Amino acid sequence: MRSRLKELLDAGQATFGTQLRFGSPGIAELFGHAGFDWIILDAEHAPQTPIGIQSQLQAIGNTPATPIVRLPKVDEEQIRLYLDMGAMGILAAFINTAEDAELGARACRYPPLGNRGWGPHRATQYGLQTNEYAEKINDLVMFIGLIETKEAVENIDAILAVEGMDTYILGPADLSISLGVPFDFENSTFQDAEQQVRDAARRAGKPAGIGLYRSPFELDTLQRATEAGYQVILMGGDELFLTHGCQQIKKLRTKL
Repeated sequence: MRSRLKELLDAGQATFGTQLRFGSPGIAELFGHAGFDWIILDAEHAPQTPIGIQSQLQAIGNTPATPIVRLPKVDEEQIRLYLDMGAMGILAAFINTAEDAELGARACRYPPLGNRGWGPHRATQYGLQTNEYAEKINDLVMFIGLIETKEAVENIDAILAVEGMDTYILGPADLSISLGVPFDFENSTFQDAEQQVRDAARRAGKPAGIGLYRSPFELDTLQRATEAGYQVILMGGDELFLTHGCQQIKKLRTKL
């Protein structure tokens, strides 16, 4: 029982993840074998179902990648369900306050660190690894908050001070909208907010994370992220990659 994401972060290394929306176990398995360190199953912006997510978790289980489920908010029942299925982390949207962060962190962990109720099934290999799971999961599971509003930026030190709020991912689209500069990621208002959050992570001793807002197909984009100190780097996903491939084919056809 292990978490590649946590192992790499504990070693001080940068990690690269992706996000899946199409609900395909085959795509999930492919991305896991393709070298991504962690994979987000997006249950916020895509019509995922519990059965579909379990199938994708089973597929990712055949790869080294760490599976994470994204939720539209901190929801204790949904967190418990997906962790019981074998997710090794939860990414919750709109973590705006320390209270939001504490609710999410505690929902991911069993007492005395949290309030998660016991009942894992696939997560314990259906009972074959119950003891190991009980001993290790509080240390291995990760709660990750999406920082994507002006309010969250203003509260970032308090949010990252919460025990069990393991890291964050900056959501550039929603944050830029909240700041009044929609999709203008080079605007100084956005850049200053990004820097403020990154500085807070450094003060808290927690890994900084970001959803890339420049092309993930350019080496310069990845280098800029790692040189800025980001360790949790979300780069595209099934929707973006398929769209990009289709666009390339469309361009080629115009040249025939």
